[in-house]
Amino acid sequence: MSNYDDRRPQRRSTAPGGRGTGPQPRARRTGEQPPARRTAPAPRDASPRQRAAGPARPVRPAGRKRKRPVLRIAALIAVLALVALGVSGCVLYSNIAGNLPDPTKPLKGTDLTTNVLDRNGKTITSLYAEQNREYVALKDIPRVMQEAVIATEDERYYEHPGVDVWGMLRAIVVDIRAGAKVQGGSTITQQYVKQAFVGDESSIRRKVSEAILAYQVEQRYSKDKILEMYLNTIYFGHGAYSIQTAAQTYFGKDVADITLPEAAMLAGVIKSPARYSPYLQPENAKNRRDTVLGQMLKQGYIDQAAYDAAIATPVETSGLKQRSSLAPYFVEYIKQLLIEKYGEDAVYRGGLTVTTTLDLSAQKAAEKAVTSILNRGNDPSAALVSLDPKTGAIVAMVGGRDFSKWQYNVAVQGHRQSGSAFKPFVLVTALEQGISPEATYTANSTKLKIPGGQTWSVAGEPGYKGAMRLRVATWHSINPVFARLILQVGADKVVKTAHDMGIATTITPVPAVALGGMAEGVTPLEMASAYGTLANAGVHTTPYAITKVTDKNGTVLFEAEQKSKRVVDADIAYLATDILKGVISSGTGTAANIGRPAAGKTGTTQLNSDAWFVGFTPDLATAVWVGYPDSKKPMNNVHGIKVTGGSFPARIWAAYMKSALKNVPPSNFKRPSGLSTVKICTVSGQKATDLCPKTTTGLFLTGAEPGDCTYHVTGIGMKLPNFVGMTKIDAIANLDRLGVNYDVVESDVSGVAAGVVAAQTPSSGSKITSATVVTLTISTGGVSANKPPTAAFDWSPVTPVVNAAVHFDGTASTDDGTITKWLWEFGDGQSATGKTVTHKFTTPDTYKVTLWVTDDGGATVSMTKSVKVQ
Repeated sequence: MSNYDDRRPQRRSTAPGGRGTGPQPRARRTGEQPPARRTAPAPRDASPRQRAAGPARPVRPAGRKRKRPVLRIAALIAVLALVALGVSGCVLYSNIAGNLPDPTKPLKGTDLTTNVLDRNGKTITSLYAEQNREYVALKDIPRVMQEAVIATEDERYYEHPGVDVWGMLRAIVVDIRAGAKVQGGSTITQQYVKQAFVGDESSIRRKVSEAILAYQVEQRYSKDKILEMYLNTIYFGHGAYSIQTAAQTYFGKDVADITLPEAAMLAGVIKSPARYSPYLQPENAKNRRDTVLGQMLKQGYIDQAAYDAAIATPVETSGLKQRSSLAPYFVEYIKQLLIEKYGEDAVYRGGLTVTTTLDLSAQKAAEKAVTSILNRGNDPSAALVSLDPKTGAIVAMVGGRDFSKWQYNVAVQGHRQSGSAFKPFVLVTALEQGISPEATYTANSTKLKIPGGQTWSVAGEPGYKGAMRLRVATWHSINPVFARLILQVGADKVVKTAHDMGIATTITPVPAVALGGMAEGVTPLEMASAYGTLANAGVHTTPYAITKVTDKNGTVLFEAEQKSKRVVDADIAYLATDILKGVISSGTGTAANIGRPAAGKTGTTQLNSDAWFVGFTPDLATAVWVGYPDSKKPMNNVHGIKVTGGSFPARIWAAYMKSALKNVPPSNFKRPSGLSTVKICTVSGQKATDLCPKTTTGLFLTGAEPGDCTYHVTGIGMKLPNFVGMTKIDAIANLDRLGVNYDVVESDVSGVAAGVVAAQTPSSGSKITSATVVTLTISTGGVSANKPPTAAFDWSPVTPVVNAAVHFDGTASTDDGTITKWLWEFGDGQSATGKTVTHKFTTPDTYKVTLWVTDDGGATVSMTKSVKVQ
């Protein structure tokens, strides 16, 4: 039986679950002192006994020879000479070389902790290079792991003397062709030296020091020993500073048990842990892993079969242990921003002080709102982002329901379909184009022709048919109305509005975006930012999370500057906000009512796989998403209900906002100039006339008020008014306006003053048709007529306000006999009886209030006064 060791060099395929192998390597250098000579590589046809003479290492492709020491030294000197020439020659070189650290001594131990603070100076977490490092000998690191690192980090590792001249030149050429820095030129030895001794200061001195030290290390240690030290020093992200702790951090296993696809992923993380961590950027991590596998295939370390099997293997992690119990998703977000700007060394070792925008009290309210409402084990996840619309400062962030189980931050990374939460961008676009907020559209299910010759089928909502005003359609999220609207205003214009207001993702402008149908999706951070533009009266402020960064000496490295831009006119922003307030007061988002002025919109995607509520007050703009982060799983039975934007998202939003704003006095949205209030017909949305049976008040841009109602031009179909008690002149005028035929009969009616209608046929309330003829009986005021009463009244307070009780008093009315009946009409469709009554007006306007009084002789008179309600 063969005494074969699977770590010895063999050219063979590698399965995803096994250890990788590659082509035949040369013999390893031994010892810790510079060898007198280098061992020649074993012949490719060497026997197993010959191959067993030295430990195996990752293989160079066949035919490559390591340069002689003289050539290596000459190449290194050439590089150093060129660099030294650029910085005034050999004097600087000597100065640098004379002050280098000893590469044989332990790593420097001067690491300082970085403190992350909230906006009030409270500590959120501390970031430091904790001793999450477990040293593993190279013989215990699978060769597939070694090969993956060499393939992606330093293809010519076994051929250069620490600095790879040809690799640097190749990287320069690639960068020039790409027009940006896309390929690094540092060798594994240089990376080790940088991590262990010189740090990542960006300067020529540091680069020269790195090159000299790399050469010194190469002369003192064998290639295998350097690779071993590198793999036990380099940073893999999430506090893992060695290959062993990286394997445990990402896969929950020892490095000895790493498979080919896992090895490729770990090797890929080295380039940028913040960008390629499967916990932070799962899609990027898989793409990077597959790139490493492609390099291994190209360089001959694996064959096609192993490559195909490996890329087909999904990235599965063991779950990240939660290090910070406070705002864990926000902390990871901050760490990624800091590392991208300052590097891992500065963040984990440099002693930075980072002041963030987070408010810990608001953060705790956000986390409690999510976990208390989605409180069952199989519940979907949720994300929440809340920011100050005036500044863009992020005050709370929840990226998921449980960080210990799922580290993917949906709040900033999760691009999900928005459903109807995208409709406000259609609404704002329409208002900007002069479309009336009370314009009517058909709410029925429809099939619409769209560009490209296709037919778009849009289903309506049960119970909503016929003509519907845009304001009401927004409240109840009526899809056919918004489908017609986006075809009217243009999908490209809607997408531009969304981008202007704060949606950073590039959205394809197709009609379906009106209903939230999009391939790209949006993040909760983007939605909170965009809705915040309305909260801030049309001014968009760029969201940010870091206020200030100082170094260990207190020197300010960064200080945030507020970036604001007006993107929507103030009057249009207010008008859109006024409409969206109705979503909460009487529409699909009533569960989001927080007892103070607020506006928002629900959103639910097809199959109920995503649900949103995005809303705002003048103080906070907050987006809430509910769903499954890793799929589009329907939420048809969560706590026994189908999840919609008006259910769990609205409830989470309300719970958070109530808590976050508990110490903030309620304030209303400031109404700008350029808006007018008009009494409108609830059917047509146009200015109400006397023929309109139901009216309300509407808000319009000044100069864009609607004309008179063209729907109610005759009284046909309406109910006949009560003319009894009117004067003959008033009754006839009303009949003329209604277009109703009439006859007048004069009669001596006891108790009715002359010229007053004593009776009518048909009676009031009868439906008017084209054949209706009304007969009015007018009193002649004969001898039997008594003196009619006099109506009089007043009210308090003198200047009423909306939703406050107004007391009306008719006791000042007089008669020669006795007044037997008081009837009040308040001008808003409501009425009451009694000598004194109380009434509340629900909208600001000037109302015609009429008091009818009837005496014991049957005579009826009235008095009308104007009451202005603020």
